[in-house]
Amino acid sequence: MSLIQQQKRDFLPLLTTISRLLATMAAYDGQKGLKQVKQIIRVSVVLWLFVVAGVGAVMAGTVANLYDEQLVVESQSPESLKKAAAEALERIFVRVSGRGDAGRNAAVAAVLARPEPLITQYRYQRSKDQYGEDILQLSLSFSPRQVNAELQSAGLPVWSANRPAVLVWLLADTAEGRQFVGADSQGELLNDLKEVAQRRGLDLQLPLFDLADSTNLTSDQLWQMSVDDVRRASARYSAPFVLMGRASQFSTGQWIASWMILQGDEVIRLESEGLDGRDLLEGPVNSLADLQASKYSVVATGSINSANSLIHISGVANFAAYADMITYLEGLAVVQHANTVWLSDNELILELVLNDDMEKVKRFLNLDGQLVEEPSSAVVAGITALPMRGFYRWSGKRL
Repeated sequence: MSLIQQQKRDFLPLLTTISRLLATMAAYDGQKGLKQVKQIIRVSVVLWLFVVAGVGAVMAGTVANLYDEQLVVESQSPESLKKAAAEALERIFVRVSGRGDAGRNAAVAAVLARPEPLITQYRYQRSKDQYGEDILQLSLSFSPRQVNAELQSAGLPVWSANRPAVLVWLLADTAEGRQFVGADSQGELLNDLKEVAQRRGLDLQLPLFDLADSTNLTSDQLWQMSVDDVRRASARYSAPFVLMGRASQFSTGQWIASWMILQGDEVIRLESEGLDGRDLLEGPVNSLADLQASKYSVVATGSINSANSLIHISGVANFAAYADMITYLEGLAVVQHANTVWLSDNELILELVLNDDMEKVKRFLNLDGQLVEEPSSAVVAGITALPMRGFYRWSGKRL
């Protein structure tokens, strides 16, 4: 379940209360009781507006479980464990590098031949599949440090867990008619979408499908693949990437679909087909993951000194804020170290030791708004004479 759907679900009891109050208002005698009911409704509506406003600000998220994987296995034998661990580790190399072909790298293939040293923990669990059949599941966790190190040794990029959100508008045409996927319909296709997106580590977001959405975007407009209408409907969510699509299922169960990936003014058109939902969705999801990884994954160059950059940061009120900011910056895949070179009151200058260029740093910072860019004119005189690559204010809060 996406964040915005969770917020919507958690707020439903309050909406139910509002409806009941509205239904019983007529039963109140006297102005005092009526005023009390109106006050409760007014407060409830304000709270709902805060929830909606928070939803509209979602831009990026931290993708969980990048280094964890789960598979169905036949037994608990050492041979079965080694085979499953290799398959799980290859998925993680793909997810963390952003490269769908990571397993073909010779250095990575050598690691996959002996995956056990990278395992931090594993466990077996018996459960049932979607058909009610008994299955044995193996859950594995791998060392993030070792996975990243192996990718860097292989000359492959590392893509951190801080990833841009993808808003998905998908209309499915089946025997049941045309329906938005995720709007309490097309549950199987939605599960396939989540599974395929999880494989590539995408931060998937679904619309609320509330009154505003139904007004802003109709099924006919999406079926016509109207980019302008989808852009307008997506504006409230502020997602950096939008995946829009229309899919048709034949009586044989096969699917065909048309897609567009929107990022800013850029539009990428795709087509896909498949025997089932997973086959249908792999193409557009892989294309989107490849596109994001090309912008946000980082390849360690080895010549880090030439990539060092100075940035000025204000709004650092105390040591706790300073520690949070350094932790945040050094948690970005593109930043190796953040070293303080000047400090005065609530502002400082950091030297960033980078794995890539400063432009990629700016892409990461623009995702969540914890460091907000500000004009150099707002900075203390004399500081601007230094070769600064950016001026920021620490907010410590995601957009």
